[in-house]
Amino acid sequence: MIFRRQVGIILAVIPLFLILGCGREKPKTDLELGREYFRASDYRKAMIRLETWIQLVQPDDAEAHAMLAVMYHDDETRQPQFQAEMKKLKGMGEPGMAAVLKLVENPTIASRLRNTIENILVEGGELSVDPLMNDLKGPNWRLKKNAQEVLIKIGKPAVESFIRALNDPDVYVRSMAIEGLSKIGDERAIEPLKQRLNDPSKLIQVTVAAALHGMGQMNPTEVIIGALGDENVATRRAAAKAAWEIIDNPPVSPLLKALNDTDAETRNHIALAIGKTRSPEAIQPLLKMLKEDEDDQVKSSAAKSLEKIGKPVVDPLIKLLEGSEDIELTIRIVQVLGNIGDKRAIKPMEKVYNEATNPLLKNETAKALNKID
Repeated sequence: MIFRRQVGIILAVIPLFLILGCGREKPKTDLELGREYFRASDYRKAMIRLETWIQLVQPDDAEAHAMLAVMYHDDETRQPQFQAEMKKLKGMGEPGMAAVLKLVENPTIASRLRNTIENILVEGGELSVDPLMNDLKGPNWRLKKNAQEVLIKIGKPAVESFIRALNDPDVYVRSMAIEGLSKIGDERAIEPLKQRLNDPSKLIQVTVAAALHGMGQMNPTEVIIGALGDENVATRRAAAKAAWEIIDNPPVSPLLKALNDTDAETRNHIALAIGKTRSPEAIQPLLKMLKEDEDDQVKSSAAKSLEKIGKPVVDPLIKLLEGSEDIELTIRIVQVLGNIGDKRAIKPMEKVYNEATNPLLKNETAKALNKID
């Protein structure tokens, strides 16, 4: 009986023990609490927890030092502490800068503290390069682009790593490396870039040609124009953008052909590039684009190029204006005519103004008329 009573007592106590003991949540460490406060932007509490952590528990915790450095960076009263944290992180070598970089993996932290983190990584210089290259070669596009931008700001210490990335199997890594080298502008990149002119990817060929042009090494026209008809849309976009940005006198015929591209971004840059030709051949295709293209940005770019061509477009625009029943199209036409400033447009535009019932059309027509002497 005594034994049974003892067993009963034990069995009764076990659930109570589980409730009061084993079921209790494990207390969070100062690092965990500091991390939570940091992510919640409660920096005062975060500093207290993280300072306690490195003082009493883990003095070489890279994550804690990285968060403290970021918080101290923008606090004018804590610049000595910031410099001490930078010294500590640099003393850790690449793992120290990797801990700083890892903070941008959280999108909320990245949006709030990106500039501060970037400044710390740039100050880290060469120690930041390899961790950033890991992100550049990784799968996350946001982190890839961020890494490229920071590496460009680091500058010369990143050149050799960018050069090695020219042989990366990923075409977009190669492309980003080429762009990085172009913006840094270091002469060490010239010969390695020239070797990529025979890259199997036309996207790379275009990017290299543009980069070498920017470094005063070649005329990129042939390579860029030759890529406008490529089957890869990314290649056509890059070629169209390059044709607009860097070719001073692009040939009009291949640009006119490319105006029919199925990709709106490509058409947009082609429309802008055509304006640089100032060719009368481009007038009717641009008018058609102004009237019929499905993309508003493309229509705006067509209007800008018509303005660049100037007086030869005035009569065709007036004819289009007189037959237009589309308010949006009419507004675009009067804006172009007003910016060209040819007096032939005054009477047709006055007719539009007098007959207009739409307040926006009336206002835009008045503004355009006031631009013509």
